[in-house]
Amino acid sequence: MAKQRIIGFFCKEDYCVYLRVSRNIYQPSRMNKFYNLDGLPSDEKTDRSIVVEWNDQFSIIAYDNTSDLDVKLISLTNKVAEELFGSLQILYNFPLTFAHTYGGVDAEIKVSKQEFEKWVYSQKSIETHKILFYYDFQNLVGSLQNLVSESRFLFCDFYKTFNVNSFMLSTKPIQPNGLMFASGQIVTNIFSKINHLFINLTSQLDFITKILFEIENLPIDFNEYPKMKSKGILYGDFKKIKSINFENTLFEKTDEIKLIISLRNEIIHNASFENIPKVYQKFEDNILVEKFIYIPDYTNGLFDTFKNRNRFFNNEVKLNEQLPTLIKDFWIRLENTIDSIK
Repeated sequence: MAKQRIIGFFCKEDYCVYLRVSRNIYQPSRMNKFYNLDGLPSDEKTDRSIVVEWNDQFSIIAYDNTSDLDVKLISLTNKVAEELFGSLQILYNFPLTFAHTYGGVDAEIKVSKQEFEKWVYSQKSIETHKILFYYDFQNLVGSLQNLVSESRFLFCDFYKTFNVNSFMLSTKPIQPNGLMFASGQIVTNIFSKINHLFINLTSQLDFITKILFEIENLPIDFNEYPKMKSKGILYGDFKKIKSINFENTLFEKTDEIKLIISLRNEIIHNASFENIPKVYQKFEDNILVEKFIYIPDYTNGLFDTFKNRNRFFNNEVKLNEQLPTLIKDFWIRLENTIDSIK
């Protein structure tokens, strides 16, 4: 279950404590359901368990640092506030309005582009321009917070949907031993979640690049409301980042990062990483013993390609077994990237 995002302006000491207390803590129960790497759910934890659902909420069993990421991203907005205003307290002392913070950003604020533009041009205050820019930066960070929260939910929901669905049209398979594949609406639903997840992860790469570039290039002149310099920046521009060592961050082009990008590109540009989305089922003596999804063969994170063909499945790489490692590596590197910002 996705938790609410916390924005930096309200991250005072008592509120951060509330964030930690309000974080749902997994409680063992007979009603728990464990979702496993092999696609076979269980009522008890096994060495294949990856996600547990309890009280209509998800917990990741192996590794989950998303709460730490949320808090550390908030700290970046505090860092920029101190850079712009001298201290957080000075920012808090300004008579803020919703126009400062959410006009042109949030649906809660009913204002047209023309009305907001007129209001901005009527403001001659350097402080007002700084506040507007600060909340633009906070919105940039907030978008990454939302993406992280969403990726956590997509990861968990993928394993739930992959585990709980049965693709059998009869009580027994056609052959008592061997493989069958399923396709159709349920499989399309499963693939839609995984497709969304890889698109989301690549968006996170874009946003962390934007955030770092913006921090490195904060405006000096606030006589006018400044544009953000990161507007056209994407992950491919990461070499423009000068202030951090790329080792162990998302800017180190590892095979895992390249595979995430390869899968995202195949999904965006060629609709899917499979010709027809399929979930495979393995049977032994008429008993389902495993479900899995193949991804194409790859070398150093790039799909093996010959002329027009790049979907080879000779190596039988199973997405459901690879995914936890990819996600763990990604989230660790995201946290290292944030920690490296001075």
